[in-house]
Amino acid sequence: MRHRHGPTAKSVVMAGSDFSAYFDESGTKADTQAVVVAGFIAPTEQWLAFERDWKSILSMFGVNSLHMRHFAHSTGEYVSWKGNENRRRDFLSRLIGTIKIRAHHSFACAVLMDAYRLADSKYTLHEVITPYTLAARTCVGKAYDWAEHFNIHEDHIAFFFEDGSEDKSDLMRRMKRDRKRAPVFLTKNQSVAFQAADLLAYENLLANTRFRAGKISEYDGLRHPLRALSEIPNGGEGATDWDVFHADNLEQACIELGLPFRESDVQVPGAPGSRPHFGR
Repeated sequence: MRHRHGPTAKSVVMAGSDFSAYFDESGTKADTQAVVVAGFIAPTEQWLAFERDWKSILSMFGVNSLHMRHFAHSTGEYVSWKGNENRRRDFLSRLIGTIKIRAHHSFACAVLMDAYRLADSKYTLHEVITPYTLAARTCVGKAYDWAEHFNIHEDHIAFFFEDGSEDKSDLMRRMKRDRKRAPVFLTKNQSVAFQAADLLAYENLLANTRFRAGKISEYDGLRHPLRALSEIPNGGEGATDWDVFHADNLEQACIELGLPFRESDVQVPGAPGSRPHFGR
């Protein structure tokens, strides 16, 4: 007998996982200026409370879910919201307020596609790691760094990714190669936490797109949702866990990975066994 919707996140959390991290992707390598993966980490019991609070807000506003592509363009469930800025602002403010209460930390990584293509023209980059995997693996590495700072063993973290990326098998291979715990892929219907991750990923992609177009140049130019989300811890001691791979640091990552130049089989000089730029 088959289950129509499959298991929920609650039913697949691995034994001993005190914390859970949920990530979603925004943008594609073919159609947008960047590929972004973003999400949040919190104690597993906080996610249970988050689900209750989130669904309560959705019910209050008469919708079933938050999908940023639909919300931003007033389509689907949001078609009647077009032009109603007060309702739209109140809705997002309540949802973001719930994230602030429940999430302990946020992570985001944007891979700028023109920088990726430039690096890929010089090094054998796409054969080793896709933009999605680079962004996702960077977020995982930063989550491990966060856990180490708080003396949380990495085996006590379960990683969930929204099951929509064409490159999810590449991420699975990378995690296995790095001897890390395999991530779990679920659909958006299986956990509302992906809706929160979708919000952060979408706003991060939009900010990077507007920045590259010269429409914003600093923090004050960011949209209110991203400014509000930035109040959730996302770094420390001068570091940030909202990362961007641009031309300079992406080339450095290629060097640290020891990728060959395309015109030869000679390895790029680098310390053997050095830690890749994208994290632990």
